[in-house]
Amino acid sequence: MKKHILQQYSDSLARVKLVRKSIDDLNRKIKKISTGEHYVTDSVTRGKKGKKSLGTVVITGIPYPEYNKKKNLLKRRENRLKIEEQELLELTSQVEEYIAGIEDIEVRNILSLYYIDDLNWIQVSHRMNGIYEGRRKYTDSSCRRKHDRFLEKNEKN
Repeated sequence: MKKHILQQYSDSLARVKLVRKSIDDLNRKIKKISTGEHYVTDSVTRGKKGKKSLGTVVITGIPYPEYNKKKNLLKRRENRLKIEEQELLELTSQVEEYIAGIEDIEVRNILSLYYIDDLNWIQVSHRMNGIYEGRRKYTDSSCRRKHDRFLEKNEKN
């Protein structure tokens, strides 16, 4: 369960980012439609006088069915995002409790930076070097190895 909660948290964080990105993309598409960058054009005849056409007229406008469909989709995605963010908040609390229960403070710091602060390994190593102010030398691979060793050790227990 211990390692599982960290993986579940990472997956949930990635999911929230994905949903936010899809909402941003959909908002851009809706903005294009509403600002006129995405007009629909059609030509129609003005009528007939006998067999002869009176000419054609070009009609331009916003594609309301597509616009309304995208607005409804946006509402559904925003509601889904609220649910996903609530789940992430609950998982964050569980992960923080799990990390706080780790005896090794150095590992606790690495896990907090990597999982809670969502830093990559290079950023984690820079932060760790800042925390320990030159007393220890951290690299991205050394932080990753400490992380992996800790998880392997706890997986066996």
